[in-house]
Amino acid sequence: MVNKIDIFLFVLLFSFILIAQSKEIEEKTKRLDELRNEIQKLEKELESKKEQEKNTYSNYTNLSKQKFYFEKIISTLRKEETSKSQQIEKIKSEMKSKANQINQIKSEYSKYVVYNYKFGRISELEAILNSKNLRQAIFRIKYLRDFSKRKQNDLMVLNSRLNELSNLQSNLEKEIEEKRLLTAEKNKELFSLNDKINSEQKLLSELRKDRTVISKQISDKKKSEVAIKNLIEKLIAEAQKPRVVEKKNPEKIISTNETNEEKVFDDEFLTSSVSFSELKGRLSFPVSRGKIISDFGTQKNVKLRTFSVNYGIDILCNDPLVKTVSDGIVSAIEWLPGYGTVVIITHKGNYRTVYGHLENIQVSENQRVSAGSVIGSVSNSLEGRVLHFQIWNGRQSVDPITWLKK
Repeated sequence: MVNKIDIFLFVLLFSFILIAQSKEIEEKTKRLDELRNEIQKLEKELESKKEQEKNTYSNYTNLSKQKFYFEKIISTLRKEETSKSQQIEKIKSEMKSKANQINQIKSEYSKYVVYNYKFGRISELEAILNSKNLRQAIFRIKYLRDFSKRKQNDLMVLNSRLNELSNLQSNLEKEIEEKRLLTAEKNKELFSLNDKINSEQKLLSELRKDRTVISKQISDKKKSEVAIKNLIEKLIAEAQKPRVVEKKNPEKIISTNETNEEKVFDDEFLTSSVSFSELKGRLSFPVSRGKIISDFGTQKNVKLRTFSVNYGIDILCNDPLVKTVSDGIVSAIEWLPGYGTVVIITHKGNYRTVYGHLENIQVSENQRVSAGSVIGSVSNSLEGRVLHFQIWNGRQSVDPITWLKK
């Protein structure tokens, strides 16, 4: 009876897991299809242009955006691939445990069979006749019956474990095949991404000879600065929404009027973590080797004789790896014209850091990161491998130079 209940509960739990996994797979497939549709639109846009229009700045932004979508697809596939690997190892571990249980039951039962073969099985009648008194006879009969039940139960458990092991073996084969397909799909997308990168690099070498492209890029950057500011505003607004603050009392809600804006996100961080404000002048550079080529604030373009406002700094990089300057949570990963892929990280105390001109992104949205964690690489742009880096205190951008180590 116990064995049947165990099997029923196992099947029921397994069914719930399958339903949840099915919904998750459906959602991921939908997101991947949406990304692929965006890539197809951009490819059609490129194909529709005449030959003389191929080497233009708009085509460069088109390829840059395609790269962003391809990287999102590859990132999703990599996570699924890692999840499959973990699931495979988990199943292998469960199979090993089941195999050990089976071997133990077999060993115990084989001892019982050998004993019966050597000495024969004692019947209830023999137990009564060989007893010294009635009490001993009753005890022996009860023992023999209990012992018989235990052996029957052992056989049922053995059969159950063998079935479970068989199911695990089937699941293992299924997971291995799904991982193989994921790896093949990921490699196909990587091949397409490399093709876009090569096309982008060829176009960059042509565009760098055209001075008019600089003004177009500056115009794009101005629009993107507004977009970054709007993103920051949106993140702050989302953080200020009323939230449940006590698990034991879900009806108790904290309102924005009752909180200090600087502490809006503090409950998301460990109490032992240092507030970002305490790190002023102590932050490591986001890249290990580089030279600042554009400072914070109003900048003059000598070639175009124009002025523009830089909300951060620009670092020409020798080492392309980009690392987060402090512990935080990845709040947004977006593509913006002029800056390409942009990552925004929220830190304790309502501070945020912005990293632009990235590729090969190693993080995902809502992921917790530690200071020094690699978040991606600096991509090759019109100015070369230049990282755009910003620091925001609430809604106000601040000069990163005053925050970084000298």
